[in-house]
Amino acid sequence: MINKNFTFLWLGKIVSQLGDKFYAIALAWWILQKTNSPSVMGFFLLVSVLPGILLGFFAGALTDRWQRKTMLVVTDIIRGCLVLAISYLSMVNALEIWHVFSIGLCLSLATAFFEPAVQAIIPEIVEKDNLIKANGMSQMVGGVCTVAGPLLGALAVSMFGLTWVFLANSISYFVSSFLACFIRINKAYRSPSEKKNIWKDMYEGICFIKKQRRITFVLKIIAIAHFFVGSLTVSLPFLANRLEGSGVSNLGYLEMMIGVGLVAGSAFMSVKKKDSVDERTLTSFIMAVGFCFIAISVSQFLRIQTVYIYMLIMMVIGVCIAFASVFWQSLLQSYTPGYMTGRVFSVSTLVGNTSLPLAYGIFGVLLNLSSIYILMAACGACLIGFCSCYIFETTEIR
Repeated sequence: MINKNFTFLWLGKIVSQLGDKFYAIALAWWILQKTNSPSVMGFFLLVSVLPGILLGFFAGALTDRWQRKTMLVVTDIIRGCLVLAISYLSMVNALEIWHVFSIGLCLSLATAFFEPAVQAIIPEIVEKDNLIKANGMSQMVGGVCTVAGPLLGALAVSMFGLTWVFLANSISYFVSSFLACFIRINKAYRSPSEKKNIWKDMYEGICFIKKQRRITFVLKIIAIAHFFVGSLTVSLPFLANRLEGSGVSNLGYLEMMIGVGLVAGSAFMSVKKKDSVDERTLTSFIMAVGFCFIAISVSQFLRIQTVYIYMLIMMVIGVCIAFASVFWQSLLQSYTPGYMTGRVFSVSTLVGNTSLPLAYGIFGVLLNLSSIYILMAACGACLIGFCSCYIFETTEIR
């Protein structure tokens, strides 16, 4: 482990993210049983991401004003109390749809403040030479939870019931908050400045990002990667249904292998010797995802129906996504002064949260008008083309 402070942060992320996966499975099952309505489920997912889109940059500006450790502790306590309310209402059989939506909205508001804080605090507790390793270990938590969380969550729901799973997630937030209390900030990254109002802070953040070519380059790469990965998310259920065997089982295998790739890539990054990365390396791994899309297209064109080929491709995609995610976080942390990291990371989160829903809508329509192999070929070619142009651009911004 890198140091004691990062250990507390890392353990807290494991506990809370695993609890989140349990909660997501339990809540999706409750909504299905209560309404049996895809539109209600879709609207709930929209409510879950909308505050992050609308308030992300405002939350980032506050992150640069307030103590990040305090924000982690307070937001986890708030989220724990909100889910505890869900647990109580479920226990007394009083839980209704409007409870779930209103509490879900409050949860997403708290998360909008938590996300930039947890990314911005890493440079304050980790030396610059260990940023890639730290981000690799953080990304590995997400990969492990992606693989194990849904399986263990479904098992927990069947064994203990919805109420106890809700309660377990509530406790996980309180445990994460407790662990964050032991974090000690080693460096004063933020420079003292005169008190400005929050709108001036936001304007200052926008001006800073516009002037930093390396930061804007990374943000463009994040937008492109999220947008085209969204095409895979839309296509995956339909791809799974076209393969031999059970469509539902195939979908589980394919999603599991993406998670396996995330874990493998993140684990490698957490132990690698080289502690430096540049924009070209980041762009190369995004381009590799484009070649994987081409491989899916060719396999579909050749009518290859065995799921194992596609499982291998999904694992490679997962590895590339893990590498790219670690690299863009490390680059942004390296290029951004401590007093500005909250605003920069809130913009990076906003870019991802906006690109994905946009991709779902666009590629959902395009998939109705074309076939999977045409869509994957087009997306792969676009990714490779864009990344090729950006690789030349990296030479200019150095």
